[in-house]
Amino acid sequence: MHSDFDFDAYLRMSVGRLTAYCAAIVGSADAEDAAQEAYLRLYANLYRITDERAATAFLYRTAYRLSIDILRARRRFREIKTPAPQNDCLSDRMQNALMKLKPLDRSVIYLRVVEESGYDEIAARFGKNEAWARKRYSLARKRLETAYAEQR
Repeated sequence: MHSDFDFDAYLRMSVGRLTAYCAAIVGSADAEDAAQEAYLRLYANLYRITDERAATAFLYRTAYRLSIDILRARRRFREIKTPAPQNDCLSDRMQNALMKLKPLDRSVIYLRVVEESGYDEIAARFGKNEAWARKRYSLARKRLETAYAEQR
């Protein structure tokens, strides 16, 4: 990275958001572990990162993959039900609907709605193009609407 990049400041600025992102995928119990591991991997790969935007893309892509690994490990140990993240802003019905989605769908919805990320940012975080991000969000939103409606 450039010599003016302050990893410590970046860590302090982004740790809350990344932990919340991980919680949206795996639940609050394992979110901190996934976020910490993602930061360790970012730190180990700083020599490959060119700027803060690249660092953010690397960090979120890594956190997503680590979160998926956590979900797979749960499945292997027969812990099939993913605990809902603790979020006082969402109704129980909405939290249950979100947890019925695939982790990728939850991730994209979280980035778009909660973090208010643009499609270009979402695409960069997954190493895809903007058209992919738009389509993925559209599909995820439709799946969420269906899951929400089924809970009536």
